[in-house]
Amino acid sequence: MPKKYEIKKPSRCHSCDKASDCEYLKQLFLKPSDAGGIILDCKAFYIVFCELEERDRIPFDDPEKMKQYHEEKEAGKRPYLTPAIVTNGVLAAELALKALTLKETGTFDCVHEIDKLFYALPDDHKTALSAVLKEKTHQNDETLKINLETIGNFFVQWRYSFQSEAIGYSNFLPEFIHIVCDYAIDDIGKTMTEVSE
Repeated sequence: MPKKYEIKKPSRCHSCDKASDCEYLKQLFLKPSDAGGIILDCKAFYIVFCELEERDRIPFDDPEKMKQYHEEKEAGKRPYLTPAIVTNGVLAAELALKALTLKETGTFDCVHEIDKLFYALPDDHKTALSAVLKEKTHQNDETLKINLETIGNFFVQWRYSFQSEAIGYSNFLPEFIHIVCDYAIDDIGKTMTEVSE
């Protein structure tokens, strides 16, 4: 059974007779605020993922730039960015899934496996994300499950990619990262706006 993360009451509050009316504790247990903190980290890793993804994009529409791109790669003038792209993207998606779960349940599993975090989502988020993923990445139930299992442990695998003989991924991964992060950032952003009003 994986360890759970949940916001815990500080030990000094256990014996406090004013704890039930404490503004500090009310803020501490405000779930959207907790999820909002995770989303801030998610956004940071997502921005790095997007910028690295753009920097590493092959310019297919411009033959001269494409030739220059390949010459720079072959000459070692372009860094190998794939491990950094994947690691930042998968971590952003992991945080997005954890934030959605924390917002609804007040807890999440302390694991890195994307597939486990996805299937642990509350039903409304899991259903909504499944529908978008199936439509935009051309999946059905079976292929979605296979792809989620394939990328399940990518945070650990790509973080230490030099230890593996070979790791690969399909176009499903970047699409998954964009869909999950955009969904969570939008959903929790709306909730944070509602709470602050």
